Amino acid sequence: MASEVSLQVIAGGAERKICGELVVYGKLLSPLGDIDASTGRLRSGSRVSGKIVAVKGFTGSTVGPYVLYSLAKRGLAPRALVVEEVDVNSVTSAVISGIPLLKIEKLTTLEKLYSSGTRYVCVENGKLKPRGVLIAIEGVDGAGKTTVAKYLLEVFRRCGFRAVYTYEPYYDSTRAVFESGAMKLTPESEALLMIADRYSHFNWVVREELDLGSVVILDRYKHSTIAYQGAAGLSIDWLREVQKYLPEPDVGIYLDVDPEEGLRRKSGSGTRALTYFEDLERLRRAREVYLNMVARGELIQVNASLELPRVLEKVVDLVEEKLGLDLEKCVP
Repeated sequence: MASEVSLQVIAGGAERKICGELVVYGKLLSPLGDIDASTGRLRSGSRVSGKIVAVKGFTGSTVGPYVLYSLAKRGLAPRALVVEEVDVNSVTSAVISGIPLLKIEKLTTLEKLYSSGTRYVCVENGKLKPRGVLIAIEGVDGAGKTTVAKYLLEVFRRCGFRAVYTYEPYYDSTRAVFESGAMKLTPESEALLMIADRYSHFNWVVREELDLGSVVILDRYKHSTIAYQGAAGLSIDWLREVQKYLPEPDVGIYLDVDPEEGLRRKSGSGTRALTYFEDLERLRRAREVYLNMVARGELIQVNASLELPRVLEKVVDLVEEKLGLDLEKCVP
């Protein structure tokens, strides 16, 4: 697990939990000279709005704090400021802008964390702790989940985040049970096989990455079992109950496509892994379950029938909005 970093609270509501993207600017900061007041971006190009911004300290004109105040009035201010050197400019900036201000013993501690790819953190009770992010990409067969998930992976890595891609079912032995036909499966045994695979995958693979502060992009998650085995007639409530120890994703995206179109895409892709579930009527019922999860606010729907560039753009925009990140500059 990545280490917590101790901070000293100087000003602001540090008793509440503040989470967001970490931006480290390892120099003395002049708000008047180093921040573009019209866009809220540092000279380095990083946006400060909604971020936890760590700097060496503040310098320059006493007009500087009013730049932060102006940004705050327009919703462009950081969520929190972390400084190594505390002076009147940094305190004034925090107080008049309503931004929590915290002191760190050595900024190099955060510079090392930042350079390792840990970019999403939380501040609470005088501690800064790396926080992993879980993103689930869902949809029926042929919706484009793998393409979208791997594109997101590239975007996050280009932005410097430690990010990993993984998928479900995870274990080859689980896939073999479905594909070999050696066992006659019922909807109940399908669900339990998938859920056993998922609990092991989460505890031995996903959780380890989250503890390191990674962005984990999952190609299918627990919503798939609710949709596919729910479509086979199992109780949705029961499928939720047996998966209750699995956390909800930070962002859950459902790629919506007509199941018939999805099967056409899949048959033409040359990748026919796990064909067990390629039954049109079952996929239609699974789509209805997915749409119900969208209506409940568990997933965010994206029209996957659009041209691929538009789908990718919409997904990146959703992730940015949901997590308060700045990914646009890293799009290939």
